[in-house]
Amino acid sequence: MAALVAAVALLAACSGGGSDDGPIAATPSPSAAATTAPVAKPGGTLRIVTGRMPNGDPGWAVSSGEQAVARLVTRQLYSYPTDRDPTRSTVPRPDLAVGAPVVSDNGLVYTVRLRAAARWDTPNQRRITANDVARGVKRLCTPPNPSPLRGYFAATIVGFSQFCDELAATPLADAAAFIESNTIEGVEIVGDDTVAFHLLAPVNDFVDVLALPAASPVPLEVLAYQPNSLDYLHNLVSAGPYRFTVAQDDSPGFRLSRNPSWNASSDPIRPALVDHITITDGQTSDQMLQELEAGNADMSLGAVLPTARAEELAKAKDDRLEVDQVGTTLALTVGLDGPSAAALREQSIRQALPYCVDRTSLAAALGGPEFATAATSLLQEPMTGYTEADPFPSAGGTGDADRCREALRDTPGGPVTALSLLTSDGQADAAVAESLRTSFARAGIRLDVRIRTGDKYTAAAVAPNGQFWDLALTRIMPAWFGDAGRTVFQPLLDETWVGSRPADGGYRDPVAARQLDAALRARSESDAATDWAELEQTVVASAAVIPLAVVHAPVLHSGNVTTFTIVPSIGTADPTAISLGSG
Repeated sequence: MAALVAAVALLAACSGGGSDDGPIAATPSPSAAATTAPVAKPGGTLRIVTGRMPNGDPGWAVSSGEQAVARLVTRQLYSYPTDRDPTRSTVPRPDLAVGAPVVSDNGLVYTVRLRAAARWDTPNQRRITANDVARGVKRLCTPPNPSPLRGYFAATIVGFSQFCDELAATPLADAAAFIESNTIEGVEIVGDDTVAFHLLAPVNDFVDVLALPAASPVPLEVLAYQPNSLDYLHNLVSAGPYRFTVAQDDSPGFRLSRNPSWNASSDPIRPALVDHITITDGQTSDQMLQELEAGNADMSLGAVLPTARAEELAKAKDDRLEVDQVGTTLALTVGLDGPSAAALREQSIRQALPYCVDRTSLAAALGGPEFATAATSLLQEPMTGYTEADPFPSAGGTGDADRCREALRDTPGGPVTALSLLTSDGQADAAVAESLRTSFARAGIRLDVRIRTGDKYTAAAVAPNGQFWDLALTRIMPAWFGDAGRTVFQPLLDETWVGSRPADGGYRDPVAARQLDAALRARSESDAATDWAELEQTVVASAAVIPLAVVHAPVLHSGNVTTFTIVPSIGTADPTAISLGSG
């Protein structure tokens, strides 16, 4: 480790050179299209409030707050542009890459060339290289808490899983040295400015994988610090348009200013409108909302706007309220190994469960049409393959209590009169649980709610062999939108998936697995749309997972904000594209 730290110091003292070269030949791809920055007034100080300060580590950036901070200080090979039209903001564009990847004829090798003008915020403004890209991917497996996003890389890149296994067996004190001295077979450094990714099988969404914050390059300096930690934050080396300018250990809150190593002409994604950013942490949701309402803060990271207040703002058409056009899918996972397994393993019995649900009332409990819409599919607009098909239609989406009652009365194990429902302790889950309890009661079924908090909910939800529940309230939070079927279905269906996943009821279907593989390999957008729609039909028609609603998070900003554009993949506004009315 000492040798590694010495190497860090030596590298910081050396300078990098080079200049941008012309574009490489590339296969036609939407990712090569340009994006237009919003026309807005630059300057001023953006004031952000948050409960917990994100540590800025892109490999672990999952929440909207973490991804917003990552947008300020990191870059990826490809990124999603800031645009109010979700058909454009969900298509990845070149960021650090000079253009679209060059894809081999068999679809197994993606070669990407980097912009020479992209620099780290080091004293010598060192160039961002292909080695930095490889390092960012390798460290996703760092023990003891590897990245929750590593599943997309394990399922795609040759040798990634094997590298992770070897790193997991390495003593913690030697992990950084192991990362720097070993390679992933499928991540080939062709030269300082070129990296080639070798895939396990052809897939049509690999550019989206490369647009994840987790695919961000990282400098050698970060290996001296534990990933996803305060040490990482305190020693962060920026690649984005902003950098931390106040010593966080000695000052209240955090302050960012423009990064002199960043070149606007080499970054087509981030407008970098404001001059400075302050982030005040340690606040409760109530405190954050009070600061926003009073105009003492401009945006928040993670504040929950109460439904009643959001409804008031929507009714008044208050321009401080923004609502994401896409959202999180709320669903019920059916437990096939729980107390009522004898009945629920029968598909014909499960297929009665959607009729037990009043989706219309459930969406109303979450704030109505502005903030929640009833859903009969797991995909949502504008995802490839989305359709409005409903295999279990009911009048007005209110369910069919008689059909539910009759099916559950005649099951292999006798009449089902009670089911257990696993939920988290969140306020929204409580409202949903009450709505479900009411609609199931109409069919003569008692719902017994089992509440678990935080990690206890997660542990209970993803352990099919230890199920004590029949139904689990879960959220499917896509890692990206657009060509996004993988991010919905692979964590749900793939038994070998690593990292975060929705509640797992034990549903395994070889037909669905083959359909997932076909959808990922589809060579045209129309074929992909057909394949994803067929997979959707298989999963939803099985009633192993029951879509309930798409939840759109209401976001409040101050009246001083003049442009505030939510990027679906971030889950909140791009802070680099916010414009202020005054300094």
